[in-house]
Amino acid sequence: MKRIALLLIVLGWFGSLTAQNSTLPTVTITTDGPIVNTPAVHGIIQVDDHNGNVIEMHAGFKIRGTSSQQYDKKSYRVELWTDETGTLMADTTFLGMRSDDDWNLEAMYNQPLRLRNKIANELWREIYTLPYQATEPEAASSVAMEYVDVYVNGTHAGVYTLSERVDRKLLGLRKYNGNLRGLLFKGNGPGNASFEELPEYDNTLDEWGQFEWVYPNESDTLIDWSSLYNFVNFVMNSTNNAFYAMYPTMFEEDNAIDYYLFVNAIGAVDNMDRNTFIARQKKSSAFFYVPWDLDGVLGNDADGQPATPVSGLYSNGFFDRLVQDCSSNGFAVKAQERYNALRDSILTTEHIMGMIRAQYETLVDLGVYDIEHEVWPEFEVDASNLDYIAEWLDARFAWLDMEINSACGTWSNGEMPETSGVEVFPNPAKDCINISFAEAGEATVQVYDMMGRLVCSTVCDAQVLTLPTQGLPGGVYAVVTNQNEKQFVNRIIIE
Repeated sequence: MKRIALLLIVLGWFGSLTAQNSTLPTVTITTDGPIVNTPAVHGIIQVDDHNGNVIEMHAGFKIRGTSSQQYDKKSYRVELWTDETGTLMADTTFLGMRSDDDWNLEAMYNQPLRLRNKIANELWREIYTLPYQATEPEAASSVAMEYVDVYVNGTHAGVYTLSERVDRKLLGLRKYNGNLRGLLFKGNGPGNASFEELPEYDNTLDEWGQFEWVYPNESDTLIDWSSLYNFVNFVMNSTNNAFYAMYPTMFEEDNAIDYYLFVNAIGAVDNMDRNTFIARQKKSSAFFYVPWDLDGVLGNDADGQPATPVSGLYSNGFFDRLVQDCSSNGFAVKAQERYNALRDSILTTEHIMGMIRAQYETLVDLGVYDIEHEVWPEFEVDASNLDYIAEWLDARFAWLDMEINSACGTWSNGEMPETSGVEVFPNPAKDCINISFAEAGEATVQVYDMMGRLVCSTVCDAQVLTLPTQGLPGGVYAVVTNQNEKQFVNRIIIE
């Protein structure tokens, strides 16, 4: 009797907690055994939107993510099945998103405000539209996701995002019909995915170097790496004349421009070789990029720490060549024009912070941060992170305004300038700034405003240089120092 009473108390608590958080859709998972990396374990998933819509289905569950597996709060991949055997997949739609058989539950453990990935994907959708969108109106350039409260085998797991996956259906790729038409590959790290290595491929394997074969996936016999191999080979080994003349026929130029600017604007530290997809819509079309796992962005690294520098360009071997296209209608000129157009609309601190603050207020209203703290007591929401993101964006755009609008061929091509060798203080400054050099030797110091205009230039051979700032409008400035064949970039605010 005591055991039954205790069980009723536990069930009552579980039910009341679920009801208490009823404003947030609930995902309840019950599995036949522990959820592991692989293989998928059978279970039942129930999704209740608390508006009278409850979906319950067979599913296979496994832990997803490489680095995220070290965290206590796990992310999961969910494959919807027609029955417990898992021999046939089943499509359905959750919470207004597209119908599919493959979903992710993202733990967001390394996102201090639990919103970076969602905001970044929404921002990419604003920036980039698929070139064939008119003929594939249901296709999208990135995934959608919705917040849910998750319970796994009777244990409250906290708040997750239920997310679509990058696949053929999301991107509107042409289905296999006896010929390879739509193609989808995932980049998993530096090597051939960063256009730095060209290993031989084996069509009996679903991996080629750091690329993973994703679609077509009806049969292993459909794998053919030749088209991607030929493109990587072209990027790495073609002559300049051939590369600059031919790359727009092999890769969507608008996509390359937008992806390069997007990754650099939000400081996506992990999205130039890993956490990227390369897709082709049909046999006659060019490749294009699709972003994925945009959690190390907006001033945070992949571990969720505020360690992303405001200076430096993120790149890979493909973009290293593209930014050297200095012809009158080349990549660099088009990227400059596109960047400045986006700076008047989408790529502004005001617009991005508007998205972030609106999402943050929604999460507060839904009690998401309270739920997370209750389930994971070490989690504490820090509203000052909003100010940190805003300051980081201001400084990042100030540096990009200068760099992207500088002379073609001078962009920093993936080399992240150092800051530790030079100290600039006070910050913020009023009447003057002091520049202290860690090393001896002559240094060239240049100060740029937010529009990339040079406002001061001098040469110094002392350990400390003092520059007056009277007369300079208040705002963010970049102090660029070249000393002993090293470049240092520091952000300074003048009040």
